[in-house]
Amino acid sequence: MPTGPVAAEDRADPFTMTLFHSALRRDLTRARLLLGDPGLSVRRRRRLGRHLQWTMAQLRWHHEGEDHSLWPVLLERDPASRVVLDAMEAEHELLDGPLLELEAAARGLVADRATPADALAALDELEGPLLAHLSHEESAGLEIVRRVLSHREWQEFEKRAWIDGYTVADTLRFLRWIADGVRWRPDLVRRFGLPTALYWPVLKPLARSARCPGLTVWSGTPAARIPSAAGSPSTS
Repeated sequence: MPTGPVAAEDRADPFTMTLFHSALRRDLTRARLLLGDPGLSVRRRRRLGRHLQWTMAQLRWHHEGEDHSLWPVLLERDPASRVVLDAMEAEHELLDGPLLELEAAARGLVADRATPADALAALDELEGPLLAHLSHEESAGLEIVRRVLSHREWQEFEKRAWIDGYTVADTLRFLRWIADGVRWRPDLVRRFGLPTALYWPVLKPLARSARCPGLTVWSGTPAARIPSAAGSPSTS
């Protein structure tokens, strides 16, 4: 396997990684709004619990893909990156406990065994270390990705680690979730890998899915107006 830096024109563009991170940040903010609402209905509370369970499952799947299929490749390409990559794994381990606590609280919301205050306390424990990890990964981990992987290799990693095994229904649900609230400029549509012609019939409706009545747990609440940070100047 090559060990030198990849030519600039062939370098990986891990835009989908930052898109995933932005969706997580967006949902943490949205969930906090709903959990702090004294008028939260039982139906919406249960629906929020199911959504949080699903989201934490996506986060766990995401971390497993990195730990098993990404960090080892980066370390082989660039042994000097060990300090950063060891930190990535350590941060994943640090998040395991708070992640489990939020999953348990989310199950409690569904089964009427936990209150919104319980879930909010679990969210408080997870949010700080998770946001710190996402920022660290974007500033240090993805710098290694861009330096040592080609874009084709990045796409192969995504397919192997995260996409293979998804059903069509899984894929559609994930696509709706990750695209929601994104400011889809033409350059971001291209980086996402979707033909520009599909922007109007696919990405634009998905970007507004939280505002569609009944479509998501956020529909009809102030949380629906919270955007994804993807597409903002600081994340482009």
